[in-house]
Amino acid sequence: MQVILASGSPRRRELLSQIGIEYEVMVSEADETTLPGLRPQNIVEELSFRKAKAVWDQLSEKKTVVGSDTVVALEDQILGKPKDAEDAKDMLRRLQGKAHFVYTGVTILTKDGLRKTFHEGTKVIFTPMSEAEIEAYVATGDPLDKAGAYGIQGLCARYVRAIEGDYNTVVGLPAGRLYQELARLERAEAPKKAVIFDLDGTLSDTIHSLTYCGNEMLRELGYGPFQEKDYMYFAGDGAANLVKRALRASGDAELQSFDTAFRRYKEIFAVHCMDGVKPYEGIPELVKALKKKGLKLAVLSNKPHAETVRVVETLFEPGTFDVIQGQEPGLSLKPSPEGVFRIMERLRELTAEEILPEQLLYLGDTGTDAATGRGAGAFTVGALWGFREREELLDGGVDAIASCPAEVLNYLN
Repeated sequence: MQVILASGSPRRRELLSQIGIEYEVMVSEADETTLPGLRPQNIVEELSFRKAKAVWDQLSEKKTVVGSDTVVALEDQILGKPKDAEDAKDMLRRLQGKAHFVYTGVTILTKDGLRKTFHEGTKVIFTPMSEAEIEAYVATGDPLDKAGAYGIQGLCARYVRAIEGDYNTVVGLPAGRLYQELARLERAEAPKKAVIFDLDGTLSDTIHSLTYCGNEMLRELGYGPFQEKDYMYFAGDGAANLVKRALRASGDAELQSFDTAFRRYKEIFAVHCMDGVKPYEGIPELVKALKKKGLKLAVLSNKPHAETVRVVETLFEPGTFDVIQGQEPGLSLKPSPEGVFRIMERLRELTAEEILPEQLLYLGDTGTDAATGRGAGAFTVGALWGFREREELLDGGVDAIASCPAEVLNYLN
């Protein structure tokens, strides 16, 4: 990764070097006045954008620019850099024995004009300083160029009792978040050559079938039944895990009935796996549009392989998907990315063309899918029309969210 840092801060330079990002420095001359009444979080985002944009606009050859701004907020009152030594002493006195927040905003502007602006906040609690300690610390000159009149990475560290959040946010750059956002933008910019679909909850609405088969299995054991909304959480990690979750929810915490239950579930599912199954609204149109654009299409499921093929080729014409991959002996279940890598190998055999992970778009509806796509290095999109909620997808680290199938087309490049 190579960026232009729109800041002269030595601390930000150190953090970029620490996480392995190559950079050059162009100090921004952006106007830093803000309207009164803005929250600290809004101010750092606005100023980080101005700084990045001022540098980006100067470039004859566009490159990725990172702008950043940090403020200290005590009860929502912003403490900027002190005007002089007396101002620094006054700020430090106000911080004694209290919790305050440090907010750092970051804006990334890519060479292609993509923008990402975000902020992180960290709570800091000081141990009270004596007047003599305040005088001595200010005399070092360290507080005079720092927001809030202190630097957590310097001498003032001995007065910091606790922090809640990212330490580097206080230093001046949330380095971990920045790296992840840069990587996400790199994946977003790469032109896509293939799309891999999850099956249940993404490509096909299978919840009626899963619920029927699970409840029939439980009924024979004297358990259940559960509703479709329950099976949305039982499903997603293979048939064995679905059965285990259903049994535990029924009170069989030790899974004493598992062997019998799993055998019966597979027998019932073999007969009823297509009951009520249909593509989600908008999926046939998405598949058609992707094929028209020349992308290769694949399906990856934790269902047994034969049943995965059966479902896909019942819902879509044979040949619609270039590769269909279900659970097979020796192949790890999702969230392992092993299935994605196998699909990549088969696509390479079919096309005699190398497809890089960032040239894949992986589409799924669960945290398991999020981990699968990210683990493979693919650009990963969370499907909101499936089994799980937005929060699970975001916590899983998806690169983007699609509320309907048509929105997936926005993420091809």
